Amino acid sequence: MGKKPFIPRDKPKSWVIFVLSALLGLAFGLCAFAAASYGWPIAKSIFITGFAVSWALGALAGVTCGIGMATGRYGNLQDKPWRNQVW
Repeated sequence: MGKKPFIPRDKPKSWVIFVLSALLGLAFGLCAFAAASYGWPIAKSIFITGFAVSWALGALAGVTCGIGMATGRYGNLQDKPWRNQVW
């Protein structure tokens, strides 16, 4: 069994960014909840900002990926390095 890369080489960039930003947004949201529970207002503000930025980036990447899927742009994706993959 060969090693699989962390970032899949057979998915469009927009899909990868969507998934990673969703996971990062989840982590920021949980940290913001914990900071609010402990009464740390500065940390809460930082985590809420990170959550909002992650959500906005994920929404943009999700729309881009959805448009690409709807138009059939990803119909014949090949296994390529990240920098050569389609958006």
